[in-house]
Amino acid sequence: MSEPIRVVVADDSAFIRGLIVSYLQSTGGFEIVGTAEDGKQAAELVHQLRPDVVTLDVDMPVMSGLEALDQIMRQTPTPVVMVSGVSIRSAEITLKAIQAGAVDFVLKYVPGAKVNPEEIRLDVISKVRAAAGVRVVRSIPNHLGQSSPASQAMPTAAQHSANGDASKRATVARVKSSKVVNGDSVRELIVVGASTGGPIAIKRFLGSLPANFAGAIVVVQHIPQPFTAVLAAQLTAQTPFTAEVVEDGDHLQARHIFIAPGDRHLLLNPGLRLELHDGEPIRGNRPSIDVTMKSIAQCFPYQVHGVLMTGMGDDGATGLAYIRSKGGTTYAQSGETCVVNGMPQRAIDIGAVDFVASPEGIAERLTQESMRHNASSGSPIAANATGTRERDLIWRI
Repeated sequence: MSEPIRVVVADDSAFIRGLIVSYLQSTGGFEIVGTAEDGKQAAELVHQLRPDVVTLDVDMPVMSGLEALDQIMRQTPTPVVMVSGVSIRSAEITLKAIQAGAVDFVLKYVPGAKVNPEEIRLDVISKVRAAAGVRVVRSIPNHLGQSSPASQAMPTAAQHSANGDASKRATVARVKSSKVVNGDSVRELIVVGASTGGPIAIKRFLGSLPANFAGAIVVVQHIPQPFTAVLAAQLTAQTPFTAEVVEDGDHLQARHIFIAPGDRHLLLNPGLRLELHDGEPIRGNRPSIDVTMKSIAQCFPYQVHGVLMTGMGDDGATGLAYIRSKGGTTYAQSGETCVVNGMPQRAIDIGAVDFVASPEGIAERLTQESMRHNASSGSPIAANATGTRERDLIWRI
């Protein structure tokens, strides 16, 4: 019998602390070794008890969740799952925490909210269990004097200064081009799927693409709806592209990142417009990466790159296989650079992947493939191309 996962639960609300403890105790395999009601106490308990995982509230007295995370990562590197509210402010702090080294986050239960308590319970259990298997490293100071995990070094926003002025990059509001470009003018499309650990991996990948990449980019990240606008603002600030949350009927636009809303399926229609649907979750996921990838492979008549990144489960594996069967090129994040290697590994196991690399390596190889295709082909890849190309070697860097 394996050892139980030792957990410290930190939240200034006794009600929320009790809920999280009850969630973990409702199933086997967890041991609550300590609870804390402020950030300072949480950091001290982690240093003293050396748990396998910490759940850390975003807003706490004495020392905030972000400050406690920083201290934990510097003194006693431990997998941390943030516990967040649904406000924009909480979402901003939580995604900052992910960038600072937290493994994942869960939403806290609020009585009266339109959320299924059982879904929250299962989410807490699965994410704490997954976090226990993640290796974290001690934080190192960055050039701003702040701490960031050595294993998650990010490209600086200064590398993308051509992206526009600071006020544009800081806003959370939806950003629209003044000139609407018909989707027919887009001849290349990247579709990215990710789950646990995805926000960091996506930023690393997209931030490493050349600023003159002329295709459109579609992102499906398993993330609650309040967080998608914050993710869009971060991607606009830290990549060479403009990011926005999809609205029903959006045209594809070159050099734009289109992010699926957190509670709807995203499809591309034959007219190359993006559509949102309220269908049932697919294997627990809405949006479903598979749904988006399959619709793009069916409807986009030109060059498609499918990218599957870190995450639990198997969402995206069959979608990636479908892209490959239609003549697109497929990429998976390497296991050693994933927070959780479930989704990419499943895609590799079923033979759906052409290239495996780090996020930066995927960007490099994708750029090479794009240039090779544009140089050698006078006509775009046909949407009805059939058959899987013969590729026996997986490329790594």
